[in-house]
Amino acid sequence: MSELGAHWRRLSPWVRDGVLATAVTVVGQVELLLLAEQVEGPRLLQHATFAVMTGSLLLRRLRPVTAAAAVSAGLALQTLLGDAPAVAGFLAVLIVTYSVAQYADRRRDALLGLLAVLASIAVYPFVNADVSVADEIANALIPTLVWVFARLARERLDRAVRAEREAAEHRERAREADAARAAALAAERRRIAREMHDVVGHGVTLMLLHAGAVQAGPAARDPQTAAALDVVLDAGRTALDDLHRLLRVLRDDTAGDGVPGTLADVERLAEAASAELVVDGRPGQVSAAVEATAHRVVQESLTNVRRHAPGAAVRVLLRWTDAALEIEVTDDGRTPAGDHEPGFGLLGMRERVALFDGRVSAGPRPDGPGWRTVAVLPLPVPVAA
Repeated sequence: MSELGAHWRRLSPWVRDGVLATAVTVVGQVELLLLAEQVEGPRLLQHATFAVMTGSLLLRRLRPVTAAAAVSAGLALQTLLGDAPAVAGFLAVLIVTYSVAQYADRRRDALLGLLAVLASIAVYPFVNADVSVADEIANALIPTLVWVFARLARERLDRAVRAEREAAEHRERAREADAARAAALAAERRRIAREMHDVVGHGVTLMLLHAGAVQAGPAARDPQTAAALDVVLDAGRTALDDLHRLLRVLRDDTAGDGVPGTLADVERLAEAASAELVVDGRPGQVSAAVEATAHRVVQESLTNVRRHAPGAAVRVLLRWTDAALEIEVTDDGRTPAGDHEPGFGLLGMRERVALFDGRVSAGPRPDGPGWRTVAVLPLPVPVAA
């Protein structure tokens, strides 16, 4: 039985409605033949009118408003021709009323279909003066109730489908956002690796140069010193070769030259962005990696200001303390576009600053309109020689 139902559901709506229309039409025509003595008016027209009413079921799903118009016209004509007590005609009216409520996309169309049916029912009192008000109310109430319950079911289904579609779209947007975030983090990590290659490679090269100079000097005459220098030089060359191989793996043609920025470049960044640069405290000695990170934080913060609040007044503050280098970029956010929705740039900044156990915060300014980005880079504690 379930297989038969599944096969029936796989058929096209035209086929299923065609079978239904044919079955109801056959039943209606048989009824008219069996009740021929009770049928009033021209027999041939009554058969044709009932055929129109029951045949309208063919359109009930794909053209519900047309089906409602057809069954209403047939019912009105049949009423004018005279009584014909065939249940198939009333059954067709109820099925089409249900269908116009269930399958009409717009509520206005569904309501027009119901009004057409009620208008055809309202013809009966003008033809038969003996009909009571209660009978006429009942005749109109039954299709109206069918229409109301069918329409409520359709709108409930529409809400469920719409909610499921919105949930699916939300999940898709979340997946796309996660993928974009992962791609942005991966790109930032590759950029960090390239910059670290330059910084670390520069330091290893200096070590090799100094070790080579010592090896060429008189201090290398001691066998133990010469052996230690050989180990340092071999390890340094190996490390430098490994760094070059790593860079080839991480090379990205779209990432530019990968030259790390310095604190000296921050002044040019601020000047290019028409930002005020303030240095508080005495600048200390930091590694090239910390300088590259500080430069990147300022660069990304100024880019965010240009993107989200073009034309806003910007202030870049570098605050030096004994324990940390604090970077603060603020704007007044006076432009209409100053909503400052944080993007992947903040993720990249956090990724960089986390390498040095620092922290990054970004959000609306507590002292007025605008946005504030703060990064804290801890500085190494000086160790006595």
